[in-house]
Amino acid sequence: NLYNCANNTTCAPLEIICVLPAPPITNDDPCGAVPLSVNSNCAMATYTNGGAGASTGIPAPGCANYVGGDVWFSATVPASGVLNVETGAGFLTDGGMAVYTATSCTGPFTLLECDDDDGTGLMPLLNLTGLTAGSTVYIRVWEYGNNNNGTFNICTWSPIPPSGDCIYSLS
Repeated sequence: NLYNCANNTTCAPLEIICVLPAPPITNDDPCGAVPLSVNSNCAMATYTNGGAGASTGIPAPGCANYVGGDVWFSATVPASGVLNVETGAGFLTDGGMAVYTATSCTGPFTLLECDDDDGTGLMPLLNLTGLTAGSTVYIRVWEYGNNNNGTFNICTWSPIPPSGDCIYSLS
């Protein structure tokens, strides 16, 4: 037994605390992209870019001061061809995001759009239209400047198109 004794008069058991490193992230490159469900409204899920490195072989997206620390997600474009990708702050409060098309997770990647802070606060938001239904898009998320990594929220959604008869009003 280990004891912590002050002035050799009062002794108490010594408590040993172990801090284990966080498990490695699995979506550090496009082939490990986490698939996101496309819902009819935003249902945020929490992820992290803590411990992420820079993706190799894919050019920097050109916005939001990308210097690495990116994580990847994928989404299947719904029949409407409309896809909204929204992020929310967690520990990461200033993000960047880029959406790409590719025939596979190994590329080649075509940048569709890059965003810095069109969402709430300094977080990115993309509203994409005219996409090919059934195709896969790859979503890259990072922290602006790669100096405050951690948890953040993300969702993908597509509005439900109106159904039934349309009523027009002429003024």
